[in-house]
Parts: sequence; structure tokens; C-alpha cells
Amino acid sequence: MRYSLFPCVVGLIVASWSTASHGQDVPNLTGMAILKGKCEKLTMKGDDLTQHCGNQIVQSIYNTGRTGFTVTVGDKGTVMTFSGLEGAKPDADTQLQDLDFIILNLGIEGVTPAKTPVKGGCGYSNPYKGPTTISCQATGEKGEAYLLQFRSDGSPPSMTEFRQQAEPRKQGTDASFAAGEWVGSPMENDPEGGCLVTKQVDRKTAVMLYANKNEAFSVNIYNKDWNLGPNAEVSGELFLDGKVFALIGVEVRNEHVVTLKAGAEEESLERPMRESSKLSFKSGKKRIETKLNDSMKAIEKLWACVDRG
Repeated sequence: MRYSLFPCVVGLIVASWSTASHGQDVPNLTGMAILKGKCEKLTMKGDDLTQHCGNQIVQSIYNTGRTGFTVTVGDKGTVMTFSGLEGAKPDADTQLQDLDFIILNLGIEGVTPAKTPVKGGCGYSNPYKGPTTISCQATGEKGEAYLLQFRSDGSPPSMTEFRQQAEPRKQGTDASFAAGEWVGSPMENDPEGGCLVTKQVDRKTAVMLYANKNEAFSVNIYNKDWNLGPNAEVSGELFLDGKVFALIGVEVRNEHVVTLKAGAEEESLERPMRESSKLSFKSGKKRIETKLNDSMKAIEKLWACVDRG
């Protein structure tokens, strides 16, 4: 089995969960992992972008075997992804990956991400055994060079994993985006044309914002330790900047995900999420707290993703 940046996870940025109106599982990415460290080298078409490369790298894995390594470029929301299919596994602690595309998303509404065919590969080792180097090299059709080298700081990956049903994914639809600590992507095969943006809270918890072409907006909480049955009754309290926000209910999406219900199509939560700086959700003995830095920008990019779809 390959190493992702997760322990014992076959498929890992966006999850399988049920849409509100249809109750269908939406297959897409099966999770994401974030490593912190130093971007030692980033080259695009021979141009050195190292000084603009962020200090974390996101690995996303699809159920088809496709995986990508994404880094931010500058502070305007631009992200660059080295995408391909998993390759050979020389030993228990080493994983190789073939590369066939470089995807550059400028994070600008109305501008389609640029997808460049390449030939190359990546290699990395077990991130749970100390600092690891992720190294990717590729060449474009005209001989242009692409290079990514990222060295982790030795801390374990921050991870989110989700259940997912295997289903083919069309190539060429990777349009990931980022806003600070938020990472998002279109939800493939979603009949409502939705997108999801996720903020990792800790190794087991994430806040996920969903929007679709019907102008629905919802806030969802993921927790790895939950094991919720399909008929489970869940209650909870939501606090934004320390003030109680009235919920009309909490809906179970799957065993690890709940949706916070706050009115017709949940639209009433969008403005508070844009304007608040801290979220706290309490359900039973479990309390989840996180800062909402860059939430306004993340929601703007979420709707831009929906519009592009």
C-alpha cells in the first residue's frame, strides 16, 4: 500500500458526504493532509518562484489513484498543483508518483485554472518518521522545467480522512483554491454544482463550508472520532465570537459529518461566517473551537468556484 500523508488511508481534500436536497453521496477527493515546513525550491517554466512559495504543502488523493501536491504562490490566493497518478513503491517507507499535469490557479474569479501537460515524477518518504522531502520534477511539451522541493519540519501531518464510494473521476476538472488555511475544490458529480472549502482544526476535526448553484450555503463539522448512525439524533450549540447563534437543528450527513441547520437552505449562516473571527461548536462533551481567519476570502472563493462550475 502506498504512503499518503495519512496513516493507513487508501484514499485521501474534499470528502464524500450527502447533499441536502438529494441525500446522495458525492464522490470527489477522498481527503487531504497538510505538512508544514519549508519550500526549498519552486520553479515554473524555468522561472524561480521559491521566495513566493508558502510554508505548507497539501496532498490530495482521489479514489482513482490520482494525487496532487499543492503549494501557495504569493499571498493573493494563487495555488500550484503537481498532479499525477501514484507510481511504484520501492520500499515500505518510499512512494513514487508519476506526473502528467501542472495546474496553476490564480484564484481570480472568471479566470480558468491553467492546466499544462508534463512528463515527470515525484518521490517522498514516510512523514511519520521525522523530516521528509517531497521532490517533484517535470518537463513540459516545449522542454520547460517544473520543480518542487519541500522539506517538512518533522511534525506529523495534519489530516482529514473521509469515507468515499469509488467512482471514476473525469480528468481535467481539478480546480482547487486556497485562502489562508482554507483549501477548497469543486464537488465532482454533485447534481447541484457545489463546491466545498475546508479548514483543518486539528488532526481529527475540520470545518467545511458548502455552496451550490441553487444558492444554498451550509456549515458542516467533521470529526474523525464520531461514529454516527443514519438515524442518530444530534444536538449542539453554535457560538460565533462568543455569542450563541440559534440553530434549528443538526443534521447527520454520514458517520463523521454533521450539518448545522440555521434556516431555509442555511443561507442565514453565510454572513455571520464571513464577519466572525471565532467559531465554537458544542455537542455533548465535545467542543470544537477554531479561529475564522480569512473566512470572508474563503467564502468569496467558494462562490467563485460555484460560478465557474
